[in-house]
Amino acid sequence: MNLTEDFKRPATLADSVEECILQYVKRKELEPGDMLPKEEEIAAQLNVSRHIVREGISGLKTLGVIESRKRKGMFIRKRLNAFESVRKLACASLFTKEEYRQFMQIRVIMEMGMVSYIWKNRTAQAVEELRRIAEDIAMPAIENEIAFHSKLFSMGGNDIASQFQNIIISAFDPNYHPSAENHNSDAQAHIRMCDSLENGTIDDFRKLMEKHFKPYL
Repeated sequence: MNLTEDFKRPATLADSVEECILQYVKRKELEPGDMLPKEEEIAAQLNVSRHIVREGISGLKTLGVIESRKRKGMFIRKRLNAFESVRKLACASLFTKEEYRQFMQIRVIMEMGMVSYIWKNRTAQAVEELRRIAEDIAMPAIENEIAFHSKLFSMGGNDIASQFQNIIISAFDPNYHPSAENHNSDAQAHIRMCDSLENGTIDDFRKLMEKHFKPYL
């Protein structure tokens, strides 16, 4: 193990440790599930206290990069979430109103970009599940919007994109969901999308999506 060549001094020593560990993972070509050096080894090589090492490790845990296992050590998480830090910031309402608006625009762009994949990968069972969500009038507006578009987006088959999509539409303040004010019309729009997926054309489906997302843009 040689960590020292990656040890730099940015804002704080803890930041240096965090960056150093990330560079070590890259240089050693470690993969999810692989074990990392112990705290005391890192501290000794970098000539810093274990307290500083713990601070650096804490940052990586917050990002969802590493995990500690009792009596075993530290490991790279097997199921990494590329957008974990965004989720935590969104849940804490730390973005500005303009940033929320721009994130929602990204959500629309992503979902519209997945139209052809959603169309190609649709199945009778998936559309049936989607329709059940659309027709669930007992579900609150925001929850219905989240459930419907999470399911729709998952049909596109891109897990990483779905992670980001789910974070955006589930963690952000309901005030940034125009559909909350127009639940009935949006419910009908959802049903029409299901009809299009079953019996329409991809152009019909895309136009319905564009119309539905117009308030977000």
